[in-house]
This record gives sequence, C-alpha cells and structure tokens, in this order.
Amino acid sequence: MVRDLTRGSLHRATWYLAPAMVLELGVLNVAQVLDAYWVGRLGPAALAAVTISTTMRWVLNSLANGLGTGGMAIVARWIGARNEEAAAHAAGQTLLLALGASLLLGVLGLAVSEPLLILMGADAAVLPLGLAYLRVALGGVSTLVLSLVINAMLRGAGEARLSMRVLVLSTATTVLLEPVLIFGLGPLPPLGVVGSAWAFVLGYGAGLILQIILLLQGRTRLAIQLRHLRPDLPLMAQIAGIALPSTVQTTLRSSSRLAILALVGLYGTFATAGYGVANRLLLIALIPCFGLGNAASTLVGQNLGAGQPERSERSAWWVSAYVAGYMAIAAGLLTLLAPSLIALFDPTPEVVALGAGCLRVVAWSEVASAVGVVLARSFDGAGNTVPAMVINLVSLWGFEVVAALGLLRWLGWSVTGIWWGRVLANLANGLLFVLWFRRGRWKQRDME
Repeated sequence: MVRDLTRGSLHRATWYLAPAMVLELGVLNVAQVLDAYWVGRLGPAALAAVTISTTMRWVLNSLANGLGTGGMAIVARWIGARNEEAAAHAAGQTLLLALGASLLLGVLGLAVSEPLLILMGADAAVLPLGLAYLRVALGGVSTLVLSLVINAMLRGAGEARLSMRVLVLSTATTVLLEPVLIFGLGPLPPLGVVGSAWAFVLGYGAGLILQIILLLQGRTRLAIQLRHLRPDLPLMAQIAGIALPSTVQTTLRSSSRLAILALVGLYGTFATAGYGVANRLLLIALIPCFGLGNAASTLVGQNLGAGQPERSERSAWWVSAYVAGYMAIAAGLLTLLAPSLIALFDPTPEVVALGAGCLRVVAWSEVASAVGVVLARSFDGAGNTVPAMVINLVSLWGFEVVAALGLLRWLGWSVTGIWWGRVLANLANGLLFVLWFRRGRWKQRDME
C-alpha cells in the first residue's frame, strides 16, 4: 500500500521516499562508474571518446528529463487529488510525446554527431571511437528516454520503490553485459567502446519491457489502459508547456557541459580524460542530492494537489538542509582522496594530476549546487518549471562558460580557470534558487 504523503510527519514522508529514490539514482551511477572503469582499461583515447560521446548523448537525454518533469508534475497533482484515472491518462499522453520526440532527436543526433565530436576536440585517435559509440547509443536512445520518463511518472505517483526496482534491472543488465561486450567472451568478439554503448541500450531496453508489463497489468497507481494512449492534444499541449522550460533548462545544463568540454579539449586528450573522471566523481557525490530532490518534488506536487502549500514549502526547505549537510561531508572526502580516486580509473600521471586538480577546486562549491538541485526539483513538482530554466541560463552560461572563457583568455589561468568558472556557477546557482523559491509564487501555480 502506498503511503499518503499529504498527512503526518514531513520527516517520515521524506525518508519514506528518499531511500528508494537515492538508491535508484545510485544504482544508475554504478553502471556509469563501471563504464568509466572498463573503458579506462582501453586507454586515454577510448576514455576521452566515451567522455565526449556520453556528454553529447545526455544533451538528448534532456528531453527525457523535461518530459518526465511535465508528466510527473501532473501525475503528482492528480494523485494528491485522489484522481488516479486522470493521472493514468496524463501518463499515457506523456508516453506518446516521449516516443515521437525521442525518435526525431535520435535521427537528428546521428546526423550531426561527426561535426560535434570534432568541435569538442576529438582528434584522429578519438574521432572514430566516438562515432562508433554514438551510432549505437543514438540509434537506441528511445529505450533510454522512455524508461526515464516512465520512472519519473512512477515517482510522481509515489511509487519510488517500484521505479527503483526497474532501474536495478536496467543497471544489472548493463553491468553484466558491459565487460563481456567490451572485451569479448568465448565466441563473442571484443567490441571496445561500441560494447559499452550496446550494454546501455540493452540494459534500458530490459527495464522498459518491465515497465510496460507493470503499467499494462495495473500493478501500479498508474494503471495505463489502451484508451489512455489515444491522443489528447489539449492535455499533450499542457504537458509540453510544463516540459518545455524543464527541457530547456536541462539542455542548458548539458550543453554548457559540452562547451566546457570543448574548452578542456584545447589542452589535449589527458585533460579531457582527467576532467571526464573528475566530473563523474562529482556527479556521483551529488546522486543522493538528486534522489532527495526527487523526494521533494513528489512531496511538493502531492501536497499542492491536496491544497496544502505551506506543507509543500516546508518539505522543500527541510530536504535542502539535509543535502547541504551531506554534501559538506562528501566534499571533504573528495578533496582529501582526489589523486587516489582519479587513479582508480586511469593511473596515467597527467590524467591524475589534472583530474585531482579539478576535484580540489570544485568540490566545496557543490554544497551550493546541491541546494539548487533540491529547489529546482521542488519547482518542477509544483509545475513551475520557468525558474529553473532562467537560473540555469544565468548560472551555467552567464557564469560558468563566460567566466571560464574570461579566466582563460584574459588572465591566462590555463585549465584551472575552467574549474573556477564552475565554482562561480555553483555558488550563483544555489543562491539564485534560494532567493527565487522564497518569493513563493510557485504556490499559486494552477494545474487544472
């Protein structure tokens, strides 16, 4: 039985949702960590190719995040209002949008992959590896997009444990397949970086099959029937209206990472590989914050649907306090263990030095970024996705990219200037989210 999140202790409600959501995202990143480990065994060129290619792929994944946010916000409101039929109908329309958009963007991504790789600094050794990876990853991007969208809607319905189980299946499939496909086994030939791409596509495909079975069998609060898949253009427009700013803001985040990666690429393959490992470690440290942010999103959405805006606000502030304390501890560990952590993935001295330098400069500013993550998710839960779009535009492009360019060009800070640009962006991001959230206008957002 799913717990009523609109009554009782907010702390108990938060920790009812949070473990499954944190574990869900933690499981997701197990595959990414192992991906970096296995690909790192192939050498710096392979690691650089996958770093660039996965960054490009995550730009397309912004679509999944945006559509998942749109569907999640409406589903959470209807669940809070005790209308599960309306929630299932919204979920069906979100799926139709996700399928069409992912197919379109997969084709477009394949068309522009080569010039983008070159723009990101892929040299003669890296370019063919990146192209081979992207042909598989973008060809199967629909499995990833649909799986992430469905999991977002399951979380909005309060089915965090179920979405976690789906992702455990996806990750287990990926983890088991990856070394086999990369290095070969018995009659299976080694596929190298292409094996990494196939492992992710097949892993998410397994999770998607399970999700479809669960939804059609009515084993969740989102019991989707075929009638829910008949196009409802007004509702699809409403979902798209919520999803668009969220899609834009996540695209701004991922595309700013592409811009930063292009700047790092100016300093060679070692710099790209070192940054790739450091960035993954920073993202791993943030995983519990994203999980807690998802919990805040569900609490905000369901309590607004139940007509309790003050309870919604309190939940967001408490979750923000939790993540700030956690992230301070994580930043200390990343700073202390930086060289050893980088060397786990690539022991090349140049890669270790550059990656450790990035961790030591950036880690503490992630405390502010963690608070920004929670409040961004809280806005999403309210269906008010414009603030996150504006703040990410200002902080990621106005601070990180512009500051990095300025420090490189005018002060001659070399690659260290890129790390300090990220510090400025993180601090600005957290502060702007706190100030905008305190205004409280998101509490009047109407989802009807």
